[in-house]
Amino acid sequence: PHQNRNGRGSPAGGGLSDHHGVICAAGMRIDWPELLRATGLSYWRFDHLPASQAPDGPMHLSESPGLDLSRGFEAWKAGRLAAGARRLAELDRKARKMGREVGPMRSEPHVRDRAVFETVLRLKSEQCRRTGVPDFFALGWTRELVERIWQAEHPDFAGRLSALYAGETLVAAHLGMRSREVWHWWFPVYDHAHGRHSPGAQLLMGVAEAAAIQGHRLLDLGKGEDAYKHSFADCSLPLAEGWVSRPSLLTAIEGARGASTRWLRGSPLLRPLKPLVRKMRGLPAAG
Repeated sequence: PHQNRNGRGSPAGGGLSDHHGVICAAGMRIDWPELLRATGLSYWRFDHLPASQAPDGPMHLSESPGLDLSRGFEAWKAGRLAAGARRLAELDRKARKMGREVGPMRSEPHVRDRAVFETVLRLKSEQCRRTGVPDFFALGWTRELVERIWQAEHPDFAGRLSALYAGETLVAAHLGMRSREVWHWWFPVYDHAHGRHSPGAQLLMGVAEAAAIQGHRLLDLGKGEDAYKHSFADCSLPLAEGWVSRPSLLTAIEGARGASTRWLRGSPLLRPLKPLVRKMRGLPAAG
């Protein structure tokens, strides 16, 4: 699956894609130049490619942390506590405190509530604007995509909208998806007014328990350096970031452009101008 813009290839879904690659039998050898030729691509950029499919050549390696639920929720939790995951050890105390101060905690692994769905999109958009990240849901096609995923319900694939309530108050929610064996953590949000109770982490615990009961072997948290991911994770999926190409004029142009950009970023000649550039970026646009 890919997007093709005049021979320039990128993952289907762009920045919303937490995993992408060739759909094929495990261990199949991939002839990347031939695959690019057959799809009409000069090159294909990737940033969440399974490392097992990575082509030869220089690239950046990372990982997608996850929760191994193959032995059940309690076994996973006991393993993390034994490993010294202090964040998990504090959650039961925080849950009791939230129950006293806000209301009894209730976790719903999947809801069809339109208000919860809209809350996820609204809070995620607010988070993007607050942190200076492009708003995922400012475009019509992204809203349509997540809505279709939320509504999907098939044996091999379904959307999952999870909610955590304290009394009648929605304190955290998450929009993700699942296959037969994997539940994917995608868009989590929480009410900052109740941040001291760690509602996001409380919801993650509820989702992990529900996923294990339903037979999922992995709760995949997605690539990222968020501290909570490393507190909860006890396994990971190796990923690769880079690009793969075949000989073409477009590939040569892009390669030269990339080399020039890297040289400019590292050039000592431009170092005195960097503070000025940063200052200009903060100025309002003309008009």
